[in-house]
Amino acid sequence: MLERLVAALRTLPLLLCSPILPSSAARRRRARRAAAAIAEVAPEPRRDRQPPAALLRRMRDELRLELARNAADGRAFPHLARFERQFSKAGLRVLEAVPVDHLRRALAEFEAMVRNWSSPALADLRSRMAVTLADRTSASSVWIAANSVAPAMRGNALAGQLAARASSMFGSSQQMLSRI
Repeated sequence: MLERLVAALRTLPLLLCSPILPSSAARRRRARRAAAAIAEVAPEPRRDRQPPAALLRRMRDELRLELARNAADGRAFPHLARFERQFSKAGLRVLEAVPVDHLRRALAEFEAMVRNWSSPALADLRSRMAVTLADRTSASSVWIAANSVAPAMRGNALAGQLAARASSMFGSSQQMLSRI
């Protein structure tokens, strides 16, 4: 009998606190409702960077047509022509593959060449080039000590000292990226 009384006394605090403490089922229901409300308010953004194949063909064909039209007038756009050849082979992957300075020159020539941006394909290509250039320019502005030493000098003791001093002064490039 004493055991029953002790067991009852042990459960008494739980019984008194049960209206205050929510059950695990109630917590799960509230969590599901909150997740549904968040998903309803802010849908996940679509990062559809690859356009349909038909749009890629139109981009390629219209760019080629504009280059041919300007070549007939005697104007040459060498960086844009090189970009067009690579774009014909690799599609939009070329935006990430081309060096930043080549992309910058190709975009400048593209903007100088095209006067009528009514073509949605050309406007879309120009927009993608500009956005990629902006992204890659900001990413390439981070200084990395290993990239600053010429490959021929990397085995040199002076290059090692420069890299060691730079890493002690600036930290690793990963730390620089995490501070931004």
